[in-house]
Amino acid sequence: MFLKWKVVVFYILMTVMDGEANRPNIVFIIADDMGWDDVSFHGSDQIQTPNIDLLAYSGVALERYYSHCVCTPSRAALLTGKFAYVTGMQGYPLTNGEDRALPTIEKILPQYLKEHGYATHLVGKWHVGLSRVEYLPTSRGFDSHFGHRGGYIDYYEYDLLETWNIGDVSGYDLFRNLSFARDVEGYITDVYNEEAKSVIKSHDISKPLFLMVAHNAPHSGNEQAPLQAPREVVRELRHIELPQRRYYAAMVKKLDDSVGDIVKALLEKGILENTIIIFISDNGGITSQAFANYASNWPLRGLKSSPFEGGVRVNGLVWSKNLTQSQHLWKGYMHVVDWLPTLSKAIDIDPPTNIDGIDLWDSIVSNEASKRDVIVEIDDYTGFAYIISGDYKLVTGEVLANYCTYQGNKHKGIAGSGPSYKSSIEKSAVYSVLSRIGVPFLYSDTNLRNEIKISCDVDTSKDLCYPGNGTVCLYNIKEDPCESTDLSTSKPDIVDKLTSRLQLEFKRVIPRTVPHESNLNALPSLHNYTWDVWRSSDGETIPITK
Repeated sequence: MFLKWKVVVFYILMTVMDGEANRPNIVFIIADDMGWDDVSFHGSDQIQTPNIDLLAYSGVALERYYSHCVCTPSRAALLTGKFAYVTGMQGYPLTNGEDRALPTIEKILPQYLKEHGYATHLVGKWHVGLSRVEYLPTSRGFDSHFGHRGGYIDYYEYDLLETWNIGDVSGYDLFRNLSFARDVEGYITDVYNEEAKSVIKSHDISKPLFLMVAHNAPHSGNEQAPLQAPREVVRELRHIELPQRRYYAAMVKKLDDSVGDIVKALLEKGILENTIIIFISDNGGITSQAFANYASNWPLRGLKSSPFEGGVRVNGLVWSKNLTQSQHLWKGYMHVVDWLPTLSKAIDIDPPTNIDGIDLWDSIVSNEASKRDVIVEIDDYTGFAYIISGDYKLVTGEVLANYCTYQGNKHKGIAGSGPSYKSSIEKSAVYSVLSRIGVPFLYSDTNLRNEIKISCDVDTSKDLCYPGNGTVCLYNIKEDPCESTDLSTSKPDIVDKLTSRLQLEFKRVIPRTVPHESNLNALPSLHNYTWDVWRSSDGETIPITK
């Protein structure tokens, strides 16, 4: 009898293990500070992104995908499934000298996946805490991390410069797990690309794979050299009129090439056809102002750090071989917080219940209306908030006016006719891959490009509504996606309704801690000139050993 029960238990365990092994793999690719008008499936003829485009044409482009307007909040929301203001991670992003992080009481996406047998790997940017070991990716559910822990790094030297009260402070920020990666050379987008391919190649297929590739690109580098790309790639793009935009486009091209290489690596590993691929931007592009990279959100209004559409309505798509054959554009509302429950449904695990995210998988697959009825951002550091419900969006509080204008139209110049889009598509890695696995697509899905392309009669000389001093701004963003016509005076009932709903969210806010203060104990010069861990679990400064 005892032997019989051992056999039964063995078969139960084998069934569970086999079920976990058959769960879909997930590859999640994040672009950093990439603008709405910087992917060609949104209609851009200037910057061509054939690999990203083909994932949209053969998967599902997310027409109304939203994120928080800056990087730390958006990444915190992605990982937790909670709006950033509910975890205290809203507002100005983390600096490398801060002792602040995504609270460790929050269970995050890789931890949920590990419980269901996933191998979990992060390549690239972290940016939700680096001062203590328990804040780092390998303490938060990732089996491995190769990348930078802070907001960005130089594309060749891997350092980050901050300006403190004592002056400029610089340190290296490229780590493999807990150790500084001293032996690395090359352009960082290529370095991350090779690491992502290596993770895929060495993956044990008895487990499902979760690979997050959070590129540095196309974020600006240090102030002294903000735009960096290989010279030969820049020269390929001489059809782009302005040199700043040309360098930025080269950064995007290297990112797009990486997407193609990753898809090809999945095919060569034999796991592509059981893989879900997501590509998103973390927030809108930053055309001008601090950390400008000459991205473009045109014709959307506003930049990164702005509550207007250019800061928060961003690029997004989801792909799997069998996702859908009937439509390639989903028009429903989706927010970055929705990925945790949506992916949970896609891989058949129960999502947590105490989150803001909503499972939208069936809505996307079946091309049904979105279950998300409210999108909110509250930034108690800068002092603004916005809420979207139905067709309307309300913006309140104090904004940074220079971040809230229309920008990017002067960066669109093309010298001559530019390269052939058809040729770019047909030479791309994803084109070859899709042809080999028999996935149908239109090489330049004109209908999708025209349908998702936003066209507004933007008058840059027109007086715009800016909230502040008791003024609010209300827009019908379905009819006026470029937020040019304020309706707050003509529709006071909608203002009142959205204000009341927003007040409920204000009651949930965990106040942002003190402004981004840098601690002298974090000085890279005390840690072999790296931005390394400098505080212990109990909050004590780690003694410096030389």
